[in-house]
Amino acid sequence: MAISKHFLSLVLAFMVLIITLEEANGAISGKTRKLIDMANKKGPYLGLVIPNLFEMNPLLQHPSYKPSDLTIDYAGRRFRFGHIDNQPVVLVMTGLAMLNSGITTQLLLALFDVKGVVHYGIAGNANPSLNIGDVAIPQYWAHTALWNWQRYGDGPENELPLEVNGDYTRDIGYLKIAQYTVNVTNCNSHNNLLNNVWYQPEEVFPVFGTPEDRQHIFWVPVDPRYYAIAKKLEGLKLEGCLNATTCLSHPPKVTRVHRGTSASIYLDNAAYRSFIYNKFDVSPVEMESAAVALICYQQKVPYIVIRALSDMAGGGTSESNEASTFITLAATNSVEVTVQFIKQLSSKKYQDA
Repeated sequence: MAISKHFLSLVLAFMVLIITLEEANGAISGKTRKLIDMANKKGPYLGLVIPNLFEMNPLLQHPSYKPSDLTIDYAGRRFRFGHIDNQPVVLVMTGLAMLNSGITTQLLLALFDVKGVVHYGIAGNANPSLNIGDVAIPQYWAHTALWNWQRYGDGPENELPLEVNGDYTRDIGYLKIAQYTVNVTNCNSHNNLLNNVWYQPEEVFPVFGTPEDRQHIFWVPVDPRYYAIAKKLEGLKLEGCLNATTCLSHPPKVTRVHRGTSASIYLDNAAYRSFIYNKFDVSPVEMESAAVALICYQQKVPYIVIRALSDMAGGGTSESNEASTFITLAATNSVEVTVQFIKQLSSKKYQDA
């Protein structure tokens, strides 16, 4: 709860600490600074932000990726430089969950000349109309683990603590935990001591705003131009088999969807999956993308997220629902869609737009 509430503050505090330490030992103004300056002379870059190595490795091995000799290690991150279809790119792995992905994206944008961000990887699926192996490209992202947890005895008609100050709101909606109680007999109504959790927007401080003058946002839009380009990918043929004997029951497809959601929670619960789908109309559910979205939004850098669905969060499909079964296939498909998106973006038609 504390991590979610103070997410952006933690990112900023970490950045200040890292910069202070680096300046103290001279690394930022010495060899590392020279490498950063050298890299930026060859920019601007498209930043590729990747959650884990198993999602990065298929790109490193992809024939369209041409690595350069330049690699920069800084603040626990490794920045790899190269080209995809003559487009200069810088790759960086974030690590698991919101805090890691936010820190990494902020470092990327602070250090390097980046003109746009593509975040890709695998995800769970909350949308019953999609299948394992499909690649979803949402138009909006939200962080759905910033909550105001309401005390027992209060309900929707009761003002939340600090709501009057503008810190919290009832505008987005809530989860009533009592509605998911089971094994209750001879009772027409029941409560739960855990009561209600109210979803909250993030506090943001965009570069186009006034410092220390907070704004709020819940649904963060991807770049409209990137989203329009992504439509060109909807007929792309994707890999449907792990091997000669293990294939998906449906040919996987690329599809643009309305919304995706992130939280530092691994979601493997069918009831909550159904709730957030019905409440928010989300498709991919995962642990990093909303942090990337929030950083890019505040830094006014265009971004898009490409997520391949590796499992139905909480179970309920005809295929094996273990994420590990189709993780390789999903990672491969997410990379292929990312590469094809970059090729579209790099085409003269869109460069001149």
